[in-house]
Amino acid sequence: MIMFLNTDEINESEFISSEQLEEIAKTILSDYYEEEPDFTLTFVTEDSIRELNKTYRDTDSVTDVLSFESDGEIDPETGREYLGDIVVCLEQAKRQAEQSGHSVKNEIALLEIHGLLHLLGYDHMDEEQHAEMWKYQNMYLDKCGITLKRRPGEDFDF
Repeated sequence: MIMFLNTDEINESEFISSEQLEEIAKTILSDYYEEEPDFTLTFVTEDSIRELNKTYRDTDSVTDVLSFESDGEIDPETGREYLGDIVVCLEQAKRQAEQSGHSVKNEIALLEIHGLLHLLGYDHMDEEQHAEMWKYQNMYLDKCGITLKRRPGEDFDF
């Protein structure tokens, strides 16, 4: 189950519904878990994601999505595994959607998929990891019926 946190008072619902985000999560997580684990999805401003990126990745720049894995924690309220946190910069998602020629809704869906794959242990630190993660990312885009004008893995400078 997704727990939505909007620390910067951003209304993501004008772009994508919580039901759509839940459905994407269920599609992915059902391939890995019998009982769906919990995670948070937070939408933040450029300033907030820049600060998180600087603090946790030593990179002083805006990024589109950050993921923070838990260490197999169990949510005391639900008794389910807690995967971690996904943080999305809505302003960067809007910019990327416009530059790529697809909807903000589909860009947010891509970022949720990307963030969830990180929480599931996928990464893209080397070519082999990158190829594997992009394979799954594209598979879940297709499985969820999300159409992008620019697919993950295609070179594109923001």
